[in-house]
Amino acid sequence: MCTVIMCLLLVSSTTEISGSRTNLDDSHTICEQSSGKTYPSRTPPEQMPGWPKQIPAAAFFAPSGVVLADINGDGYCEILAGTTSNAFYIWDYQGNLLTGWPKTGIEEIQTKAAVADIDTSFPGLEIIVPGRANTLYAWHMDGTNVPGWPQYVGETGGFKSPVIFDVDGDGDLEIILGQRFYPEGRVRVYHHDGTPLAGWPKMVDYMCVSTPSVGDVDNDGVIEICAVSFNSVYLWDKDGNDEPGWPMLNIAGGVIGGGISYAQPVLCDITGDGNSDVLVATYTDYYDSVKVWQYDGSGYAGWPKSYPGPQSYVTPVTGDIDGDGDYEIFGGGHTSYNGFLARHHTGGQVGGWPVQIHNNECSPIIFDLDDDGDREVIVGENDITGYLYAFHGDGTMVEDWPIQTTINIYVNSASVADVDADGDIEIGLLAADGTVNLWTIEGVSLRNYLVDWGTFFHDNWNTGWVHPLPPENLSADVSGDTVSLTWDANGEPDIAGYNVYRSDVSGGPYEKINEDVVSELFYFDIPGAGDYYYCVTAQIYAVTESRLSNEVTAPVGVTEVTEYRVSSITVSPNPFYNSVKFSSRSTDDMSIRIYDITGSLVEEIVGQGSVVWQTDNAIPRGIYFAAIEAGEQEIIRKIIKLN
Repeated sequence: MCTVIMCLLLVSSTTEISGSRTNLDDSHTICEQSSGKTYPSRTPPEQMPGWPKQIPAAAFFAPSGVVLADINGDGYCEILAGTTSNAFYIWDYQGNLLTGWPKTGIEEIQTKAAVADIDTSFPGLEIIVPGRANTLYAWHMDGTNVPGWPQYVGETGGFKSPVIFDVDGDGDLEIILGQRFYPEGRVRVYHHDGTPLAGWPKMVDYMCVSTPSVGDVDNDGVIEICAVSFNSVYLWDKDGNDEPGWPMLNIAGGVIGGGISYAQPVLCDITGDGNSDVLVATYTDYYDSVKVWQYDGSGYAGWPKSYPGPQSYVTPVTGDIDGDGDYEIFGGGHTSYNGFLARHHTGGQVGGWPVQIHNNECSPIIFDLDDDGDREVIVGENDITGYLYAFHGDGTMVEDWPIQTTINIYVNSASVADVDADGDIEIGLLAADGTVNLWTIEGVSLRNYLVDWGTFFHDNWNTGWVHPLPPENLSADVSGDTVSLTWDANGEPDIAGYNVYRSDVSGGPYEKINEDVVSELFYFDIPGAGDYYYCVTAQIYAVTESRLSNEVTAPVGVTEVTEYRVSSITVSPNPFYNSVKFSSRSTDDMSIRIYDITGSLVEEIVGQGSVVWQTDNAIPRGIYFAAIEAGEQEIIRKIIKLN
């Protein structure tokens, strides 16, 4: 981490960096570093052209949760925000309102929307968001209603977002909604067409006060739903049955001023046993706490932990900021004047923390902000004049931060994405007065494999589930000028595909080399002569990527002795057809599957010794890929060029 020895502060008024108040109007910090890492040259965070935007917000009901998502499939992110003055807005990244927006004459919108393709018959993504009163909306990207929507659900309350997932495994997405519904709370699950899922809704003992979470908690291939009431924590299977060991009843009840936080429960494998653990924030009038249960309802050593209070709204967000591969836990307490905490997964406090910010009710996001290869923590404060802070893993503040906002940030979170597809970082934030900010940090790459937590409720489906896992068993085969990569499939049910990263230095930084997400479990690259290093990530439909897989080395243009049983491929041109011969020194059968450049299977043949594939005029000329398996040998990938 950066050790700052000397800082020159250019300010227009009094500045107190070490305390909880910082006035940085028209100013930024220039730091001279005499030790530690050297950071790339960059400009301070600046608003994108056409930004910020100002939308109305009702007094005493602050909006929250900006969404950055490509809803129309044009390759750029749109910016989505609702307002408590009864409207919902969508802009392109240049600040232009999309056709059909804003939606007006609706209920107050106080929380973050979800975006997902719940109606596959209509182009683009749908926008799903509840009003504060009793309506759950679902709109197409052009602002028209999705068939079967809206649904009138009864009292919802202000802080709960919808959660999207294929709960029943039928290939269509469901919508999950927690409801305050005083005095009893409930959790509803709807099919994409607005009909209730069998077994739902489920009642809870006293007000469902936060956004539910969803994921495969016990790693059995079946989805679970986690929700909290004001008193208790519930974990149900897809049919609404209690999971073994659950619920945890009355864990905050009976305490004067006590309750479970409005923060979402988090599903994250902090114990490292392959199952997700459940992290929940609770509070009393005097202090807050974070409690951790394992998937079966048993406790985890080192937890719970107390935090400064009172009345936390902060989600216990997880990420790796010390580079050890484990998770640290950030937030969970209200931290009014008393510091923003970070703990190791074992419960011990992270060195350099807490950091001093004022009246925190905002949940953090965690990603590599400055292209140093380490993740930073970005979190807002709920002061009258708000600030968005950024801290290194050792608790020191990132150069040029904090960013001042127009007003407090309230119960909220920033979002990060590359909205204009130029490779660098943009950060969106909706302030309490309806100011929609969109900052850019030009020249600093957004490396999605270093984004552990990129938006409110983790992802654009609002799952609260820390996933996907990195792909396993990446391997590389070099044949001539071609690198053939293969890896194992991920087990999560919402995998959209995979991304391939390459570097000419072991350990990176890596650059993504695929344009579209890769749907197959292999990839072919022709990088030119040299030594290359590859990793892959898994990507879910809600866009979030995994951390990197294992790294593999691929020396290209170097002659090596190999043990490949398939010794050669010969392409024989003919005026009427191409003949492709696969030759092997082995007497084992060769199983050969041939794919076109889109990944579609063209031919499958089996044989020994020399196997010939003849292409006639029905097969277009171009580039094909062969997946060859001989005996017990792992699959070999070869490229074929038919001229």
